[in-house]
Amino acid sequence: MQYPATVSRDEDGRYLVRFMDFGWGGTDGETIDEALSESVDCLDELISTTMENNELLPVPGDMLAVNTYPVAPSALIAAKAAIYSEQKRKHHKKKDLAALVGKDEKFIRTLLDPHSGSKIQSIEAVLKCPGKAIGYQH
Repeated sequence: MQYPATVSRDEDGRYLVRFMDFGWGGTDGETIDEALSESVDCLDELISTTMENNELLPVPGDMLAVNTYPVAPSALIAAKAAIYSEQKRKHHKKKDLAALVGKDEKFIRTLLDPHSGSKIQSIEAVLKCPGKAIGYQH
């Protein structure tokens, strides 16, 4: 999961990073490397806020535009976002998703909470659930 980040410079010479797919939010840095490093945290927050607001995550846009760089969220946010996106796409309520993967609703609420720690094994169990909610297969 990568989103295109546009990079520009402001009047003070700082590098500004924005994610047009979200339509809001951004970060900056003194160097382009610093700004792009900060952009991961920014993207995590954009994804987390979108999930908390129960909104659809945008589909990543064009990576080929000038001054555009691919930015991936942290691994945990990317994994939670993958489950969240499939849950939204398939219109599953949390209790329905829990039933599909054989877990309780509290487990799914924690798994989909972007600010809650989750074990990668728990995420993988949901992603690999054969023929069920997510449909990820080896």
